[in-house]
Amino acid sequence: MQVGLLYGGRSAEHDVSVSSAISVHQALLEAGHQVLPIAITLEGKWYLQTRGPGKEIQTTIPLSIRPGEGFFHNDTIVKIDAAFATTHGYGGEDGNLQGLCLLAGVPLAGCDTVSSAIGMHKDLASRLFNSHGIPTVATVVLDRYSLLQVEDYVMDQFALLSKQLGPHLFVKPENAGSSVGVRALRNAQQEQLVEAVRYAALYSERVLIQTLMEDVQEVECAALRTKEGKLVIAGPAVVIDPAKQEQGFLSYLHKYGANDTAYLELPSTVEEETAKAIRRYARKAFLAIKADGYSRIDFFLAKEGIFLNEINTSPGMTQTSHFPKLMGSIGYTLPDVLDHLLFDALTRAKQEQGRIYYPPTY
Repeated sequence: MQVGLLYGGRSAEHDVSVSSAISVHQALLEAGHQVLPIAITLEGKWYLQTRGPGKEIQTTIPLSIRPGEGFFHNDTIVKIDAAFATTHGYGGEDGNLQGLCLLAGVPLAGCDTVSSAIGMHKDLASRLFNSHGIPTVATVVLDRYSLLQVEDYVMDQFALLSKQLGPHLFVKPENAGSSVGVRALRNAQQEQLVEAVRYAALYSERVLIQTLMEDVQEVECAALRTKEGKLVIAGPAVVIDPAKQEQGFLSYLHKYGANDTAYLELPSTVEEETAKAIRRYARKAFLAIKADGYSRIDFFLAKEGIFLNEINTSPGMTQTSHFPKLMGSIGYTLPDVLDHLLFDALTRAKQEQGRIYYPPTY
């Protein structure tokens, strides 16, 4: 199969995407596929690469997209049977890329436009999870109008926020990932909260203020839709973060840095009855947002119970990423996973082509 591997993009997670693409490129080759690396620059321009993915992007073969026809270089079509994207964040994981590929007629592995958009917008996802009986972290949302007058908002609402969420707060962009733009505030003060909200707003149109979950275990599951249509859930596994006490949360640096990098405890030490409950919640969450292909679902395990933190519809695929390790723990290699995802993409494309999208005759 000729696979277009999309990576990079206009996102704070651009470098993570490149690292994921390097791993996926090798796995696709091992699975026997031909790979066309397609790099997306920080400016959002697309270029076909004549070598494997890397931080240095060649800009000699620009690509364009034609609705209903596919990818083109000048007037020559670039033949792609299916595409796989390791893009994260804005424009790559939020439904925009997924809708673009759908309109171009290019089967794209993973979640579709709707599930990607919901999964990326964390408050929207949490509201959906709550409606399905899945506990989530207490959250207050600041929309773009509140952010225009954030000092006034915090001054007016600080007492209520402290009563509703507690003295320790966690602030993050609604639609970003990899712990970009987040702050943990122990015994939060008004000035600290204003600064944290402004920082998060650099990355997102809306900002979430949440209860800072301390004295908890962070656990993760991986979900995969197989060729047979079965939804497989791997995990949960506990995330071990050597720097959590210092940072207060799992930071970007300790997800991807060279020192004190967080890792999964495998085999899992989660008690089996609790593990079963977490897997049930992971399955319900995947189905609640109409996800397909694959996702990683993250939880907090506290003395009060299980809380779903967020779902990631385009999880990292780097050498240290948790999704491949979770799937590997139940016998699925990365080449295996990619074969299932590409098969699913082609199956969904065929089904979409068979639906009726024209007015009925009278």
